[in-house]
Amino acid sequence: MKTYVIMLLLLVMGACSAPHLQTICPILVDYSPTDQQALAKELLQLPDHSHIVRWLGDYIGLRDQVKSCQTKSLLLYSNTK
Repeated sequence: MKTYVIMLLLLVMGACSAPHLQTICPILVDYSPTDQQALAKELLQLPDHSHIVRWLGDYIGLRDQVKSCQTKSLLLYSNTK
């Protein structure tokens, strides 16, 4: 009987603990200032209403989301230590 009570207490205590979740964020590629200047120069040469400009805008949004994910992940990780 004593064994059952101990096992029940361990089960209840284990159910109360929070699971350790780790956020996995994609890795961002860093672009050098030279690469960024070359891209800016090429963008200025594109025709008006180019689809590339809209797609790059979407890419910038995705990069911002990844940066936010990485920041939140670091904050969560530092708070669990």
